Amino acid sequence: MTSIPPEQNRRVEDRRLLLGRGRYAGDMNSSAMLHLAVVRSTLARGRIVEIDTARAAALPGVVAVWTWADLPASARTMSDWLAPDLAHRARPVLAESEVRCVGDALAVVLAEDEYVAHDAVDLVGVVIDEVAASALPTAGRAHAPRPEAEVLELARRHNFEFGDVDGEFARAACVVRAHLGASRICGAAMEPRAAWAERVGERLTVRASTQSVFNVRAEIARRLGLEEQAVRVLAEDVGGGFGPKGTVYPEDVLVALAAWSSGRPVRWVASRIEDGMTTVHAHGTELDLELAADADGRLRALRGHILHDAGAYGTSGVNQPNNFVTHLISTYHLPALRIEADAMFTDTAPTGFVRGGGRPLGNFGIERMIDRLAHELELDPIEVRRRNLIQPHQMPHSTGLVLGGREMVYDSGDYPALLDAALDAVNGPGGRDQAQAGAGSVRGLGVACCVEQSGFGSGEPARIQITPDGVAHLHLGCTPQGQGHRTMAALLLAERLGWALDRVEVHLADTDVSAAGGLTAGSRSAMHVGNAVALAATTARSRILDLASAALEADARDLVLEAGAVSVRGVPAMRVEVGQLVPAGGLSIEERWDAPNPSAYSSACHAALVEVDTATGLVTVLRYAIAYDVGRVLNPLTATGQLHGGWMHGLGMALLEEAIYDPDGGFRSASFLEYLVPSPPEGAVDLRLISLSTPTPSNPEGIKGIGENATIPVPACIANAVENAIRQLNPMAAVTSIPITPDEVLAQLRA
Repeated sequence: MTSIPPEQNRRVEDRRLLLGRGRYAGDMNSSAMLHLAVVRSTLARGRIVEIDTARAAALPGVVAVWTWADLPASARTMSDWLAPDLAHRARPVLAESEVRCVGDALAVVLAEDEYVAHDAVDLVGVVIDEVAASALPTAGRAHAPRPEAEVLELARRHNFEFGDVDGEFARAACVVRAHLGASRICGAAMEPRAAWAERVGERLTVRASTQSVFNVRAEIARRLGLEEQAVRVLAEDVGGGFGPKGTVYPEDVLVALAAWSSGRPVRWVASRIEDGMTTVHAHGTELDLELAADADGRLRALRGHILHDAGAYGTSGVNQPNNFVTHLISTYHLPALRIEADAMFTDTAPTGFVRGGGRPLGNFGIERMIDRLAHELELDPIEVRRRNLIQPHQMPHSTGLVLGGREMVYDSGDYPALLDAALDAVNGPGGRDQAQAGAGSVRGLGVACCVEQSGFGSGEPARIQITPDGVAHLHLGCTPQGQGHRTMAALLLAERLGWALDRVEVHLADTDVSAAGGLTAGSRSAMHVGNAVALAATTARSRILDLASAALEADARDLVLEAGAVSVRGVPAMRVEVGQLVPAGGLSIEERWDAPNPSAYSSACHAALVEVDTATGLVTVLRYAIAYDVGRVLNPLTATGQLHGGWMHGLGMALLEEAIYDPDGGFRSASFLEYLVPSPPEGAVDLRLISLSTPTPSNPEGIKGIGENATIPVPACIANAVENAIRQLNPMAAVTSIPITPDEVLAQLRA
């Protein structure tokens, strides 16, 4: 396996985007276009008494106003992609007789002008008989105690267990307990959700802000009663996805239905407030945990209960406990585990996978418990971690957890080396900062380790079309949102095929030009798509050499393919351009990579030095180190960008982000005036990155995921550091929830 030359350490996406030549779903425009706007519920729960559309329909410029009754029967509910057994709580396209959360769609307006459409929305008369919203968190904090939890409706119960839990607890010298929680978070992508559709004859073209054009195509075809081949879905550019855009939404169906029935192009672009209140959230989770250990801090067992807010409908949030529990184990040898996890319906926006897909919560749970154990035993929390880390010689390591009939086995990694590297980077040898905090502040050091289960699914396609002009066109089924997929794929193809990078064109996110690819999520793309590209490129190389062998009358083993030409080794004059070898219609090669193991396990250790202002409670991150193992690094520049971006996401979860509901179900965090995300000042931290790669046997290219590696441990790492700081003034202080707001810090300092 060769390494990619340093001169290719660049991104091929950026020039077009930086020059403003990107094309997003909301950019589509035409004089014939209709504008769609949505009438939404302002109440969290209630029975619909009346929706009067007469005044709106009479407004000049309004073409149609639809309610539930105007939709075809097939287009009235959304599929439950990850929870087919929850049809009774499927998300409605438009509400029929009741609303279950603020933002539920009640009606849509189609108008000639966008402003007219929104004016018409205000003219729709809605009467709802309000019903008390069920089990909303008090004071808007998703992790507040819920004494009424027993009256909630259960969405799904998950049970996870391995080892002799009761026996290990009985033999333990020490048991620590904690109630932990995490407030809801939003996706907060740069681009709000949007959709555009146009019918031409018996075909429908849709442009969507999505993470999976194939999922959108399947849902639209199903709801409109069309064959999938009659629907083309594209996502040329997407301004951030982060998980929520992996869900297919009612607006995608409504825009498609409007275009199909009217014969005119239709566009919908969410306002920032619409996007905040209706796009799936995440977290809103409580963890009651008990950790058993020996007197020297060696772990014996973990048990507990997780209560997760699934929101109003059965979307992907009901399955988040899987990710919580897989990341409760982390880098540690844990002999036994028993977790009961309940996903509950509430009268709030549905939850799903956002920026780590629940992984940070599991990591937060185990890392907080280890610090609590160290405090109870009066041991150094770093030493407790050292004693429990899985060792390199124990790889591959079976965790004992079985999910979906497959045992979770860590494939590779050197966790002690990651811990040492992170500590050395944040503070120098010895892992302790010698600088003193200023007056009125205290400093603290925290560490957190993680294993990221990256990748899922199988059967990823890649098709290479080499045209007579000597250009290699690569067609892939993935749907990127800024991660650098084109760069990753182009570099792999150029390396494997022996091709000049500027003669590679990568085509993505178009259902008409590729076989169906998997959802872009879960740090799967480099691993699954990358291996598919390498496989197709290897096949293409072999095919080209066979053609050149006949043309040059030389053994294929004596040929060299580089820069789009084939020559005879040692006889450079005997040379032929690849374009001269391919047939007039081009040379086409398609491969599908079927992963024998759909996951690889990347790992990291994070270390943070923070300063806490004792007068204001403000937390400032002074230095932060990430020692990471993502297997083979394909492009250092892209990897660095992934790590910086992922770290900022984790920083937001740790200190700022909180999607707040009022007790009556009103949503208070729908815009960036109320929902805080990290900005350049918060990101101005001395961030130190250390790569320590170990090979993985999980796939031929040795790739592990990187997308969430820098996000998962951040909330736990910063919580550990903040607690370490404030315990200098209050030895019993305990950081138990995220985000860690100044008010929370002051409450701990004054307790």
